[in-house]
Amino acid sequence: MYDSFHQLIKTHVETIPHSRVHSLKTFGEAFFVKRDDELSFGVSGSKLRKYASLLPFLKKKGVKEAILSGNPFSNHILSLTQLLIENSITPTLFLLKNREMFPHTGNFLLLSLFVEENKIQWVPESDWPHLEEILDEYRKQTPHSYIIPPGALMAEALPGALTLSLDIHSNEEDLGHEFSHIFIEAGTGLSAIALILGLATLGRDTKVHVLLLADSHLEFVRKVEEFRSIFNTLSGCDLSQEKVESQFEIHMPSLAQSFGSTNARIFEEIRTIARNEGFLTDPIYSAKLFLESRQIIKNNCIKGPTLLIHSGGGLTLMGFEKQLQKKSV
Repeated sequence: MYDSFHQLIKTHVETIPHSRVHSLKTFGEAFFVKRDDELSFGVSGSKLRKYASLLPFLKKKGVKEAILSGNPFSNHILSLTQLLIENSITPTLFLLKNREMFPHTGNFLLLSLFVEENKIQWVPESDWPHLEEILDEYRKQTPHSYIIPPGALMAEALPGALTLSLDIHSNEEDLGHEFSHIFIEAGTGLSAIALILGLATLGRDTKVHVLLLADSHLEFVRKVEEFRSIFNTLSGCDLSQEKVESQFEIHMPSLAQSFGSTNARIFEEIRTIARNEGFLTDPIYSAKLFLESRQIIKNNCIKGPTLLIHSGGGLTLMGFEKQLQKKSV
């Protein structure tokens, strides 16, 4: 299956992103971090991988306008908007409008540099349950437009997301050993799902520990099965459900459990990692992963070579200046 897997990526991805791996001092011996945060300043690393196949698809299809929807502070919307403009594709944004006005901070502040606010389609909370119909109606009236779901959770982004498993394989060859455990967080979940599918295809016994930050256990398992079927169709492989299910374990956050929520402990973790490891994490994704992984590793007595995926998202820190100021002393 390896040849089919590699051919799938080669066919759909113009450039395979590569990031380095280095040791983690505060986790103990044989613990490492994969620095996908270094893939781009403005675009979150895991998302850059997904877009590596999505953008070639959009250009080949002749898409002139991409329709995005979500929260004004979304990493996905900020990241993809930049690449769409670079590739002369107009980003049209349908953003959730809460009862209160949004402060111009964090990702929303940066997003306003790329898109004029009067060109944003604001969708009230009361209409948000009908978003799919709203987007479809707009698409019908707009030639050469295409709807991109939140997190680019779509078949066209799967080949790009699969590059993570190949890149880890390259890191392992450089290090001279394979990882027994890999930790990754999941929002919409495509990056984690692609990692599971990629390692399963490569015949690896590596256990993927997935920290769910948005989905329920059942919803994530459903998505895994959906994309297993998509992967088999795209690649011509016959990756079994049993193999895929044995590849991962699901973990739920023990603190700040609702998606997007934070607390003082998370900001303490951001400071700890910065001062002891020398890199920044964000409070929505990566800092939660590092904090929860410490406890999971301890509770399960995980030894062996272990890798944590730093997916990026550092620009999110701009929206948490007050919380960071409290931890800077």
